[in-house]
Parts: sequence; structure tokens; C-alpha cells
Amino acid sequence: MQQRAVYILCILSVLILFSLALLTITSNESYHIKILENTNSVREYAEVKNLEFDIVYNEYVKKHNQAVAELSKPSANLSELPKIVVVRPDMSTGLGNRLPGIACGFLYSLITDRLFFISGYRNFEDYYEKDFDHNWNILVKLYARKNTTSRNIHDYSSYNDFPLVVRGNFSNEEMASYDILYFQTWDYACAPITSNPHYKKWFDKIIPNYRVFTAISLKLFRLQPNINKQVKTFVDNNFNDYVIGIHLREKKSQPHDMVIPVEHYTEAVKALIIGMSSINITIFVAADNNNGRKKIVDSFHEAFNSHSNNSIKIVHTEDDMDSQNPISKNPGSEVGALIDMKLLSLCDDMVITYASTFGFTAAGWSQKASRRRGPFVIMPIKKNLNDDLRVVDKVWVWGAMSTEPCMYMSKKLINNEDEETVRVFKTNPLWMHYSQCHW
Repeated sequence: MQQRAVYILCILSVLILFSLALLTITSNESYHIKILENTNSVREYAEVKNLEFDIVYNEYVKKHNQAVAELSKPSANLSELPKIVVVRPDMSTGLGNRLPGIACGFLYSLITDRLFFISGYRNFEDYYEKDFDHNWNILVKLYARKNTTSRNIHDYSSYNDFPLVVRGNFSNEEMASYDILYFQTWDYACAPITSNPHYKKWFDKIIPNYRVFTAISLKLFRLQPNINKQVKTFVDNNFNDYVIGIHLREKKSQPHDMVIPVEHYTEAVKALIIGMSSINITIFVAADNNNGRKKIVDSFHEAFNSHSNNSIKIVHTEDDMDSQNPISKNPGSEVGALIDMKLLSLCDDMVITYASTFGFTAAGWSQKASRRRGPFVIMPIKKNLNDDLRVVDKVWVWGAMSTEPCMYMSKKLINNEDEETVRVFKTNPLWMHYSQCHW
């Protein structure tokens, strides 16, 4: 009888522990991970499911579509137009400078309960799916007829209201008086708002992991099926069990006296694959010029052929990086850049070039649940190594703290803003990440 009682108690203990574990997993968890599955050489990628943000996004889509439908009616009451946020992306820049700013504008629209529009993004719908029409052209004439008030929150590097973003209230009487908030930037300039005490509860509930760009980009920047099919086909045909994404950026105008050491990418990959002799590995290479891509691919072939490691596959897309994108004047084509960026985002680890927005934006545009840390960053070095090394030359490679895009103006914020704004900004657990990824 005593043994039976002990046996029953053991079973009950196991059931209680299992129930507690299940409760922990299911209770109010907005961060849900679907398990990786490999089936018939088709790799199904884990997705980071932010359930709370999904609810907010779906509610916004419904509100936006209803508002636009009402304003489009001949009988519409135009005496009180909705408050809005308008983002003006610089189409002469690449994806790494465009997408973070658009995501920031949408974030501002959510926390201020305004409608969101994009001005000047030509043929957006050719590249991305849209749940709501955010083309500013559909309403700009209505707002032009009315004596609307407006305010710039960010205007490239000439003006950025960081005290407002870091510690101000976007819903106070003054801010609420503006019909339009304008936003134009080459940067992930909204990053400090996650430090703002007025919105801390919102972020803790809606995006508690601080992967703000990831949450927004997976909704706003869903590739059109014809482009996404090319991504999926490439993944199915080329990606193995473990994939390392490489982004080489050589053709930047700055800095003039520095070069990107291709061999350092090879050394970083060697370190990443230590102990993985039994795993099939893919190295996916994206670059900003054909010669650079060939150099780095040849470097990988030489390094891993000499080790007789046949489990490593080195691949890249065939976009001609010596051609010029007519949209942004950057190397390659618009679709080719999107495919390269999305493929990088699907890699298990990334090794990217310091001060390039493309690689960091790819890291943020990620549905990989397995990658919780950021990419590894290769530092440029002086052309003449006999010179005294600058501070940045003393670091060859480092690992980023997050997959969030860089905030290239964060050092300007720290150096130029008032003491209280800087103090509040530094309450953000990622402030060092935002501040260390650029010149």
C-alpha cells in the first residue's frame, strides 16, 4: 500500500510539473516560436510570432482602411481630417537607408494613434504586398485644400527632435494640434523611443523583446509572391542545415583611407564552424560589386578546399553588381537587392561590413527565431598598416548585441543633446548597440 501511495505521488508530481511548464509556455506569451522542420530538402524556417503586435497591426489595418474608404466618399465630412504621419523616404539611397525610416514612421503612427502614409516611394506595390493603401497621393489633395498644420520630427541630419522622441509625450496638447507629422531620414532614428517612459508599458506589452524593426518589417515589407518565390526556390536549392550569410560592402565613399579585408571574412567563418564537421553548411555571399563577390568566394573555396571539407557549399545569386540600379543609383537591381537582403535575413548567422546599413537591415528583417544575437561585423583597416592604428583598427571583428538596425545618429544624440535626454536614452538596454555600429 505504501509503495502504491509513493507511486501515485510520483505520477501526481510529474503531472503538476508538466502542467506548470505548459502554463509557463502558454500564459500571456506574445513571443511564440514555431519549431524548425526539415522536410524533403525544403527547409521550413522558424518564425518569430509576436502575437500582441499582430493584434495591434490587424486593428490598425482595419482602422486605416475604414478611414480611407470614408474619406473617398463624395459625402465625406472633410471639416476634420484624421491626424497622420507621413514618411518621405529618400529614393536615391539603398534599402538599408530606406526601410528602417519607413518602419519608424509606422511605429510613430501606432503610438500616436495616427494614420500612416508614405510619400514618394515609386511602385512600392511592385515589390511588397500591402494590407492597406499607404500611398500619400490618395489623400494629399484633400489635406492641401485644408489649412493643415504640420511638424517635422526628423529631417535627415539637419533636424531631429530627440528630446521629444526620447522623453516627450506625442499626445500632449501641442503635439496633438498638428495635423501632419513629417518624417524623413536615412537612419533608424526612432530607436530611442523605446527608452521613452511615456511608452514603456506599450513596448513591454506589445514588443517586449525590443525587436521593433523585426515586428514591423515582417508586416510592412512582405515580398510580392513572384519575388518571394525566387527567394524560396534559392533557399530550397542551396541552403543546408546551417547557413552563414556574408555581406561585403567595398564601394562606400567613406572612409577614404580604409580597406575591407576580405580574408577576415574567411577567418570569421572558420571560427563560426568550429565543431561542425558533421553538419552540412552553406555560405551565402552578397556583395556590392562583381569583383568583390568573386574575391570573397575564391577566398572561401581556397580556405575550405584545403581542409577537404566537402560539406561546405558556397553560393550567391547572379545579380550583376556592376550594373546600376535606376531607382537608387546603387549597384545591381532593386529586385536583386531585395532577394539578397531577404536571403541574408534567413541565414543562421551573418558576417557583415562595418558601417553598412544593408547588412544590419537584413539582420533585422529576420524571421529566424534561432538567432537571438546580432551579426558579426568585420572592421575596415588602414591601407598602410605601417601607420599608427586608429582606435577602430584595433578591433578586427565583433559581435553585435542585437539584430536591430543601427542608429547612425546615436553618437550625435549622445554628444549634442541635453544631459537628461542622454540619461533617458541610456536606459535603453540596446543603447550601446545603436551607438557602436558606425563611424
